[in-house]
Amino acid sequence: MDASTQHDPRSPAGPPWWLLVGPGLAALIGLFLLTAIYRFDGHSALQIELGMSSQSLLLIGVVAYLVAAAIAFPAGLLLGGRLPTSVSVAALCSMLLGVLLVAFVPSSGMLLVGRVLNGLGAGAAIGVTAALIRRLRTGRGAAAAMAAGLGVLALLIAPFLGGLLSDAFSFRLVYLVAALFVFVALIVTGVVGIVTLTQAKPSSRPMPYPSQGPPRL
Repeated sequence: MDASTQHDPRSPAGPPWWLLVGPGLAALIGLFLLTAIYRFDGHSALQIELGMSSQSLLLIGVVAYLVAAAIAFPAGLLLGGRLPTSVSVAALCSMLLGVLLVAFVPSSGMLLVGRVLNGLGAGAAIGVTAALIRRLRTGRGAAAAMAAGLGVLALLIAPFLGGLLSDAFSFRLVYLVAALFVFVALIVTGVVGIVTLTQAKPSSRPMPYPSQGPPRL
């Protein structure tokens, strides 16, 4: 067999599990932000303070978010397997800017911009998470189940926590706290990416091949 066709059996294709931490945390924050705008026991503080109707809140706060997420999800899914850290950092930066805009929003127009940026970041992060889970060699089912379970929990718990913070302080505090979590996720993603890149460098050296026989005269 030609030496150029040989492969190193010690370097299986597939991301390490810890590479999921950054985009997975970003995806959970994105799902939390999707439903945090609502509350189950009446109008949200954001809706009351900005003087929005229920239809406007649905279109600006939810539909725009979902459309933006649907647009960004394919990009995260396609690029997330090859460039998980880069795509995740871009997604988190979009989420951070969007959350800060919502936290200091003066009108419903600015709310639309913030929610679109949140949706773009959330969709890309979910796509990266799905791409990494799909490429795992072991524990793929457990990782998918855990991600799905935590995602549903984030969707369900957001209106309760958002309502509690809004009643005690202001709806703006909800998004300031979310901005803090997004910033932490951004740092974690960068650190994990650097560690993964550092550990991958030694494996990039060419492997010595065994001699194919005595040299020809």
